[in-house]
Amino acid sequence: MSTVMSDDLALRVAMASKAIPELALQDFVNLLVKQCGEPLSEKKFRALSPKILRELLQNPTLNIDRSHINQVHAILSSAQLSPMQAPKLPESRLCFTGPVVTLAVSSNNMEQIDGHFGSCLRFLIYQVSAAGYQLVEVRPVAENLTGDARTSYLIELINDCQLLATLSIGGPAAARVSRADILPLKQMTPQASELILDRLQIVMLAPPRWLEKLLERQGVLSIEQQQECLCPA
Repeated sequence: MSTVMSDDLALRVAMASKAIPELALQDFVNLLVKQCGEPLSEKKFRALSPKILRELLQNPTLNIDRSHINQVHAILSSAQLSPMQAPKLPESRLCFTGPVVTLAVSSNNMEQIDGHFGSCLRFLIYQVSAAGYQLVEVRPVAENLTGDARTSYLIELINDCQLLATLSIGGPAAARVSRADILPLKQMTPQASELILDRLQIVMLAPPRWLEKLLERQGVLSIEQQQECLCPA
């Protein structure tokens, strides 16, 4: 590689390389140059899909785990350089009043909507009412399935949710998610979860009919039952 990378770009590449210790850093950089061309840039990295990275890193002698490839993708394509950590759950639970909706967020780092449905590192589960919202669970995504079996697994992982906020989802997967009575909300750019949560909280002041139907079809608990579950003695 003849072009010198900026410090930020070099740090991003180094962090991504640590996710695949089976491959030497220089070999990893050479593969990126082969795929993206010189000079390497964050714009080019954001254009890399998980599928492209899997094909690029496909090597039977290395046997690189799919979860590591997804982490490489998350680091290379994220808007901000970060260690891809999961957020911590709050120590106490809020006591909601009124209807409560459950939102799944496909995420790679902290409380960000920055993961693709098929390759995110985890789902963040939020409960939202007109009175507020709260992160109630973090669900790591296993990486041992592919194709239709993986889509089925991901849907099952969030089957208690009515809404899905995701950075990207393919047409066939979106159709299957919708048939499972989960409405996919595709975001145009990576963003903090609180942005969509703030909007959803306002919507919950007077839930539209489409949301009421989702709640009814999923057999969501009554307000009294929700309060018993969310406010333990």
